[in-house]
Amino acid sequence: MTHQDATMPGPVRVGIVDDHPAIVAAMRAAVDAEPDLRIAGTAGSLADGIALAPATDVLVCDVQLDGRAEGLQLLEAIHRDAAPPAVLMLSGFDQPSVIRAAIDRGAAGYLDKGTEMPVIVAAIRAIAAGGTVFSAAHLRAHVAAPRRPSAREVQVIELVVAGSTNAEVGARLGLSEKTVESHLRRLFERYGIQSRTELAVLALDEGWIGPRRGG
Repeated sequence: MTHQDATMPGPVRVGIVDDHPAIVAAMRAAVDAEPDLRIAGTAGSLADGIALAPATDVLVCDVQLDGRAEGLQLLEAIHRDAAPPAVLMLSGFDQPSVIRAAIDRGAAGYLDKGTEMPVIVAAIRAIAAGGTVFSAAHLRAHVAAPRRPSAREVQVIELVVAGSTNAEVGARLGLSEKTVESHLRRLFERYGIQSRTELAVLALDEGWIGPRRGG
């Protein structure tokens, strides 16, 4: 990992990835006030967050970017590198499967977006030193929660929930109707459900689609 521990000289380089300007400003001010931390940069999109990551020791990232759970995609992308920064996820999501997805993709910490800034700053220091920041509830969620669908499966679910037929889903995503049917069959088997309606309810309950804007 590229993140610093207590024996390394210089301030911890912190990157902020969030598409809410007020939150970015508040977090920047909190980090700037700490002599052992410094802002390496900020980003408001998935692509910019991935580009920022190599310049940071700790990346503080919102789960939801541009109305989707793109923070999870960022985690997946940066962990393809040999030495990714430590990542602290911030989110309004409390769905267990979202928390499980963050942990599975390599997050070093997960905090609610309503957490006080001093607690967030302490979490940054903890994961910069090689620690992790998860509550007992987060760790229980990691064990018990259903696995989040892949990005392609989420696209299929979104269109199905919107009322699209298998043929229409295939046309929108550039897939054959048979491939769409295979995706749905795997989803039904994986989650023990039997209908598109049950799939829609599960997807909404778990936050796979229709995320709250504050997430």
